[in-house]
Amino acid sequence: MRLVTVLSLLITQILAAQKSSIGPPKLLEQSEEEVWYHLDDDDIKNRLTLRCEADENTDRYYWLKNGEPFEIDSDDVLWEKEGQSGSIVFVKPHISHQGYYQCFASNIFGTALSNKMNLRLGSLEHFPKRDIQVLRVKEGESLTLNCTPPRGTPSPKIIWLYRSLDDSSVIETIRSRHITVDTDGRLHFSSVELSDGKATLVYECAATSPVLRGEYRSGDRIQLDIEPTQEKSHPVRKLSVSPSEVTIRAGGQLKLQCIFGGRPLPTIFWSKVDGELPKSRLKDLTSHESDFGRSLIVENVHPDDAGVYECRGRHLVHTVNVRVMAAPFWEFDPPHDISLPEESTGELECLAGGQPTPIITWSMNGKFLHELAEDSRRVLLDHGRILRVRSLNHDLDTGVYQCNASNPLGYVFANAFVHVRGLFGSISHAPFFRMPAARHWKVVLHSTVILDCDVDAAPEAVVRWVDADDRPLQVVEGKNKKMYRRKTIDNTE
Repeated sequence: MRLVTVLSLLITQILAAQKSSIGPPKLLEQSEEEVWYHLDDDDIKNRLTLRCEADENTDRYYWLKNGEPFEIDSDDVLWEKEGQSGSIVFVKPHISHQGYYQCFASNIFGTALSNKMNLRLGSLEHFPKRDIQVLRVKEGESLTLNCTPPRGTPSPKIIWLYRSLDDSSVIETIRSRHITVDTDGRLHFSSVELSDGKATLVYECAATSPVLRGEYRSGDRIQLDIEPTQEKSHPVRKLSVSPSEVTIRAGGQLKLQCIFGGRPLPTIFWSKVDGELPKSRLKDLTSHESDFGRSLIVENVHPDDAGVYECRGRHLVHTVNVRVMAAPFWEFDPPHDISLPEESTGELECLAGGQPTPIITWSMNGKFLHELAEDSRRVLLDHGRILRVRSLNHDLDTGVYQCNASNPLGYVFANAFVHVRGLFGSISHAPFFRMPAARHWKVVLHSTVILDCDVDAAPEAVVRWVDADDRPLQVVEGKNKKMYRRKTIDNTE
């Protein structure tokens, strides 16, 4: 008896686990909101992918371009893994492919949307070819190396690398306590050391751009010839500092720099004149990412991060007034999925801040709520930040809801699944057949035949048998009868 009970519990748990996986698609991966590409003679380098990956609940993927259905399966654009993934590959990108793309992942329970991906055509020219430049400098002095990037759209970013003359394949990123790259791409030596002038060491500037997708263009190469000196100290001086006025968008990254020269190497101290530094969102000032203290980096900038910041190195002081443009940002988290029983009241929160105040719009399965049939059970509160639905109905309200908060500076976007539990806490869903829609039996005359109608639904569906003319089958004693399958109902909720 105990064995039967244990087996029953195991079966119930397995069925519950299976039902917990029922629901609409959930997006697992998507491309950034801005995707750059360029046209090159090399077809392999030209290929680009717009990513859209959802979980195994997805039945169908489709895309819109500039709000219109986008046809795939052409010579230029293909599914990466048809039937398994929503990602699409541009095999032969060309100018006409520019535009706004959005991916939809759908099943019978609802539709999840990706953000809008702006596919943009860019370019990046090459550096002019120049011979290695040799600079002679004294030990302990400060030094600044300039690099003029090639033209490109968007504007390229300059990086500096170590390169070996003995082996051209040996390339290293510069990470040193006395060498810093500023935001304009200049390389600063706060105090030149003898080891900076190794005979096999070359400093190479390079340009990176989103259009190159991880690659870079090699540029000017410079070698240092260091003259030893007996001088043990050099006065501190400013090599590069952030502008006195800086504007940053909320939700972005704030990076302030104070690069001072001098010997011994000056230590930089940071403070906020009119408040406290946001320590929980501050990059470690002792790390190479913060240039060992010469850069102050604040992640996920908040409006209250605005104010006056100060860097100090010995007797030198520099202040920066930071203004925060409040493009929409999540005050806490994006909307969360909710699971509630029928007839209860559910709320989705779209708690986004910004200045000016963001406009909140809601969609369901990709359609704006104002485009759906009017329903008095749905109420918008707090200027649209809260969507409340009363008397939840599994047929009408189960689905994926989209929240968009936008102002002239940008937007934030998120999906949230609302599933309304039906009878005994199961996830409500329309009936569907577990067996093939059409079947054919070859039987022996006067033998017994069992026709099974295996239907899954929540709440449980009412099943009836009809003939070819949609007339109910009559039960004839001794000829046919209905058989009822036993079911175990888990009512532990």
